[in-house]
Amino acid sequence: MEKNYFELFGVNKVINAKGTFTTLGGSRMSPRTVEAMAQAADCFMDLSYLHKKSGEYVAKLLGVEAATITAGAAAGIVQAIAACMVGSDPYQISLLPAPPEKNQVIIQRSHRCPFDRSVQIAGGNLVEIGNLLDTPEFELHGAMNEHVAAVIHFSQSDMLRASLSLEKTIKIAHQYDVPVIVDAAAELPPKSNLWELYQKGADLVIFSGGKDLRGPGASGLLLGRQDLVDAAELHTAPHEYAVARPMKASKEAIFGLVSALEQFLEEDEEARFKEWEEIYQCLYSGFSKIDGLNPNRFIPDQPEAQPPCQPRLLLDLEEKIPMSIDELIQELKVGTPSIVVTKKGNGALFNTHTLNRLEAEAIVKRVGEIFSSGL
Repeated sequence: MEKNYFELFGVNKVINAKGTFTTLGGSRMSPRTVEAMAQAADCFMDLSYLHKKSGEYVAKLLGVEAATITAGAAAGIVQAIAACMVGSDPYQISLLPAPPEKNQVIIQRSHRCPFDRSVQIAGGNLVEIGNLLDTPEFELHGAMNEHVAAVIHFSQSDMLRASLSLEKTIKIAHQYDVPVIVDAAAELPPKSNLWELYQKGADLVIFSGGKDLRGPGASGLLLGRQDLVDAAELHTAPHEYAVARPMKASKEAIFGLVSALEQFLEEDEEARFKEWEEIYQCLYSGFSKIDGLNPNRFIPDQPEAQPPCQPRLLLDLEEKIPMSIDELIQELKVGTPSIVVTKKGNGALFNTHTLNRLEAEAIVKRVGEIFSSGL
């Protein structure tokens, strides 16, 4: 009899109404992706050659100059920064993360986030421009010097009113022959971002493989200029003297992500949007029938963990309800099934991105049980 590792570890499955967060395992993989990983699991191969050939295949699929598969988006940042700082020079590669002469990486202050630590892991020195209200163009011009290796742009922050647009960032950086790295880890859908961010002029673009692509959790995609992608490959496994050597994209992860990407490109995007809308309507109509609940569509005007095209529902409680939002969220989490949601202001935010119809119905049922119990 097959061993049940959920029981062995005491880990319960949850209904994920938050989104493709790493803390919840990212996303679901399809049987086809799992099968692709299994093909790689029981054999040996030249990993450097696999990186090269899989990258060529992915680049052709997306119509971009070059691509390589990484061990996640954060690993992609490390490789991208290293490539921009020292390129393919084997001696300089072996010295990282000791800061090279060209080690400055410009970042807008409104783009600072937990993931910019990857710049420092590579040996880069973050140089902030702008403030929380505005980023004048002259600050990006003024920060340019012979020690600047790259400008990093976090797409999730592109909506911030304090931020220079990607287009303007690229235009200014390229006046000084400085490459622009775009972290677009969670910026899918739409699938067109896979090539359009590069077409806008970004030199390197990074995506997570374990979010909307629904590949292995420890996988990512780095694409862009051929010379920089080639260099980025040298900064990770299987190369021994590489700063990202611990960030190994396994043969299983490479096979799995390529399979997931193929399926993502084949998918009917409009049908997915329609399915998300149906799930939203299931939640909305179900909550509307429960006295004291106020469900409303939530459309972010500032960055969220996933793009705004995914329908979200914000649930508020009327004052007559003898329960706080914090208490409701905790009741959902500890109940059966366990349901995880995000707190947003004074409401509970339900994201349709990682839900199916049966799970949406289970959420409505569980919320109904909570309020019918008199809590």
